[in-house]
Amino acid sequence: MGVKLIYSRAGIAAATMLVSVSLSCAADLLEPAPLAEASSPWFIRLGAAGVFFDSSASLKLAAQPVPGATAFADDNYTAMFEVGWYLNKNISFTITGGYPPTASLHGAGTAAPFGVIGQATYGPAVLAAQYHFTDFGNFQPYVGGGLTYAIIFNSMDGAVSGLKVTGAPGLAVHAGFDYMIDRHWGLFVDVKKLWLTVDASGLLLGFPATADVKLDPLIVSTGITYRF
Repeated sequence: MGVKLIYSRAGIAAATMLVSVSLSCAADLLEPAPLAEASSPWFIRLGAAGVFFDSSASLKLAAQPVPGATAFADDNYTAMFEVGWYLNKNISFTITGGYPPTASLHGAGTAAPFGVIGQATYGPAVLAAQYHFTDFGNFQPYVGGGLTYAIIFNSMDGAVSGLKVTGAPGLAVHAGFDYMIDRHWGLFVDVKKLWLTVDASGLLLGFPATADVKLDPLIVSTGITYRF
């Protein structure tokens, strides 16, 4: 009986040790390998972006405000790119652009009967600084802010003829993360909020018309990161 008890205890101890070693090995396999430092401070992000406007407008006809008249812009989807440079492991600077989409501006409120006021092909460029948190291994979140500018490539008439949309500067904040697969390649998700207003002018019903169009888009993008 005593011998059986000794063998039983020894078996339990061996089994416990075997489970502990197995769990330790599994944890080692699941834990991401430490990332080697990139050999260059430069990086790029490429992906797809959705541009979701929080838009409104104040309209004037023959220099007089049109009561109750406003406008809204259609949301867009496009391809985007971002080029960045690391000052150190925590701070980087980026410039963001993309393939220029075309947004339609629709009349709303008392301007709703005019339908599509016009269209503009644009490219919101963002120059920003980012702070990267580096304490989470492969998962590397960041926050940042900077300046934006609406580059207008083309304006197309709708209810307003001779439409001209003029770009303007604005402010931007953003947050996101990179998940690095190895020292060069990774995946990213990024959200930018822009505060941006553009000017529009032309002829409506034969009278000079002007509008201050508030766009204030939220830009959500995702894709791949490459560090040189």
